[in-house]
Amino acid sequence: MKLRSFFSFLIAGVLALLGLSAGGFYWLTTQTPLNLLAGGPTTTPSAAVFVSKQAPLLASMLVNPDRLEALRQVFATPEERSRSHAEFEQIKKSFLTNTGLDYSRDIQPWIGDEITLAVTTPDLDGDSSNGKETGFLLAVSSQNIDRSQQFLDSYWRKQSRADKTVQSELYKGIQLTYKKSLTANKKSATISPFNPFSLPNSTLPRSFATAAIGGSSNSGNNPSFVLFANSQNVIRDAINNLEAATLNLNNSPEYQKALQQLTQGRIALAFVNLPQPATEQNPQVSLNSLAVAVGVNRRGLLAQTALVTSRENTASPTLSEPVQALQYIPSASPFAVASTDLRNFWADLSSAVSANPEVSKLVDRTLADIQQLWGVNLPQDIFDWVQGEYALAVLPNSSNSADWIFAAEKSADSQKAIDKLDEIARSKEYSIGSFTLRNQKITAWTQLTTSQNLGKKNRKSAIETEAKGVRATVGKYEIFTTSVESMDAALEAAETGSLVANQDFQTSIEPLPPSNDGYFYLDWPSSRAIWEKQIPLLRLIELSARPLFDHLRSLTVTSTGEITGIRKATIFMRLN
Repeated sequence: MKLRSFFSFLIAGVLALLGLSAGGFYWLTTQTPLNLLAGGPTTTPSAAVFVSKQAPLLASMLVNPDRLEALRQVFATPEERSRSHAEFEQIKKSFLTNTGLDYSRDIQPWIGDEITLAVTTPDLDGDSSNGKETGFLLAVSSQNIDRSQQFLDSYWRKQSRADKTVQSELYKGIQLTYKKSLTANKKSATISPFNPFSLPNSTLPRSFATAAIGGSSNSGNNPSFVLFANSQNVIRDAINNLEAATLNLNNSPEYQKALQQLTQGRIALAFVNLPQPATEQNPQVSLNSLAVAVGVNRRGLLAQTALVTSRENTASPTLSEPVQALQYIPSASPFAVASTDLRNFWADLSSAVSANPEVSKLVDRTLADIQQLWGVNLPQDIFDWVQGEYALAVLPNSSNSADWIFAAEKSADSQKAIDKLDEIARSKEYSIGSFTLRNQKITAWTQLTTSQNLGKKNRKSAIETEAKGVRATVGKYEIFTTSVESMDAALEAAETGSLVANQDFQTSIEPLPPSNDGYFYLDWPSSRAIWEKQIPLLRLIELSARPLFDHLRSLTVTSTGEITGIRKATIFMRLN
């Protein structure tokens, strides 16, 4: 072989090898589930064009379920992979319970990269006097509209043989097939609970409708969808919203404004039009809507939220590192809240919740319970003087209940507030005494009680002292606890290591923006028993989202400022 021919052959071989390498690299980077860490194939739900601007809720998963399962398998250990696969299979089966459908056979061949569920209206006929029936729309993108149409045809053929109420019609050129209820019985005035892991009532509703929308070839600008609804009128409205752009959510200025603030990659998105009061009110700020974007982190799920309010305010985050008040929170605390300016936070919260009567009642009832127990007016006696740093935490005790620790930076009004607390204690006939603990002066509000051993032999004393509250001034902080033991733990934390030094806490705040307004931190396994005891409804919530709660390790929330009336926050759900 001549030298020139040899070099020509070598160059051609190198170019071919580079081409194969580039092609292989492209295939790996596009097909690997790891690219979901940067977000799903699409950033916004295409199905928003089917949903009205006034719809109460839209929730979308922006990735094919099989790709999401593949990503979970990448991070699972070999021992966990079979369990993880079984959990995904269970979720798929739960969605199709009592429908006669099989995911692998009927859905998987055509399902695309978007599943959107919308609550279209609280009441289908708009007449609450005859009961309420919520309108639901499920839009599933199709990567093969022919296969999805075949699926619908096959399903309805089986239904028509068993049920003569199946009807079909063309509505604005789109085939609409539905099963209409023969009875006109309405539901009660209350809306039945919706199980997110199955269709309503674990079976198809009495009135059920479907339609396929899109061409035989899909494009990013014209995706194909299969629509499912619990009424044929819901699908008719969806088609109307598609044709009239001014009607649908995708063209809502408030929706687009919220999405602009959600900048991270995401695999899911939710948008909620918050209910407004029926009566005329003039709150300083009202809450209009909420958008939530959920992305995947190597350790769990990372969510951004955008809360749209009625005011055009802009505020930058106040912190660049955890507040120093956390130094008095023990590392064993499974729950902590830390931030600055509690007085201003309470003023904003009160103004916001006043626009919603139901939320306002809930907050007022919670405050009333605490104030009755402690005998204090929280906004006046506690919140008003806390203008600097503060940290609030729970510390489990030996009786499987919880002690509380509250550390707040002193202000010009703090001594006046403490004097007021002393007056409240005296009015309840508590004794106020001082002692030394870890070289610090401690003040305790105590009550004399009768010993449980009264009448028994070898009793040490018939009267015991019960601490109702303990406080101490340490440096620039006022520390309040519900027991002497928790005060000792708070003082010890500052000496030997606090929550900030805890590795689990550091891991839980690592994905959050460093500039923020403080943290809400919850170690779920360590505090689960406490919250289940305090909130009986929590057990029901856990059952409805069991796969999430079974793997939840911790939950951390932080606020990241406000831009032109949109309050932003970031949530990290660390999963096992």
